[in-house]
Amino acid sequence: MKSYKDTHIVITGAGSGIGLELVRQLYPYSKRIVAVDISLTLLEALQIEMPEIEGIVAADLSKKEGNAKILSWLSTHWDRVDFCFANAGKAFYAPADQQPWDEMEHLFQLNVHSPIQLGYGLQTLFPNSPLRHVITCSAISYWAIPGYSMYASTKAALLQWASTLWSEGKGNWLTLVFPIATATAFFDAAGPNIPRAFPIQSPGEVAKRMLTGAARGKQKIYPSSLFRVLLLLQRMGFFLLPLVQKIERQKLKRWLSSFKRD
Repeated sequence: MKSYKDTHIVITGAGSGIGLELVRQLYPYSKRIVAVDISLTLLEALQIEMPEIEGIVAADLSKKEGNAKILSWLSTHWDRVDFCFANAGKAFYAPADQQPWDEMEHLFQLNVHSPIQLGYGLQTLFPNSPLRHVITCSAISYWAIPGYSMYASTKAALLQWASTLWSEGKGNWLTLVFPIATATAFFDAAGPNIPRAFPIQSPGEVAKRMLTGAARGKQKIYPSSLFRVLLLLQRMGFFLLPLVQKIERQKLKRWLSSFKRD
């Protein structure tokens, strides 16, 4: 954590979940943190808990102009950004034909376009800054899980964009993080009483591993060692994914049945 001492840090989705844990773990080492969230109420609570945080920005990153508020604040207060944790995101849970496809543009803006544009915006604003841009992707970008068609498509898009950037030899500033399901309100917001995918990890542990990996300049961070093992076994020919998908498909059916009973 010494790598973060007095560094300039931007965190989106900072009001809850993994983002809030990132702020809490970084706060003892640097007060030069800009916390970004759509909820001003959550940001005010965060500032009460950690009053020496240097900045809060309320911004809706599902809109194209969302990043402008962040970049505007930075341009008038700082001369560099050392770490940016682009963590804001949203999921929907339902069968593919019942997903809110009218929200697709906003979901892609939030989950894909915003973190990419923010990274390039920071490079343009501070061309001499040693930026490490860390985007929260998802394990679901590798494993298709029933119920998350829209969300998975955004995370898969992020992974393929980053993979292409790395293949061009231009992505040494970029890190992707692949959390599994976390014990936060994030997935609760995806739908009422939705079933949690297996395995589940605490946001504190995810944040800790994100910070350790980012400080080391890692290209990819897998907070769950179990998921890394499952990925390896899958690549070796063990047919684990179809089994996981079968289990999750049954969860989706039970979830849908609960509405019929109600």
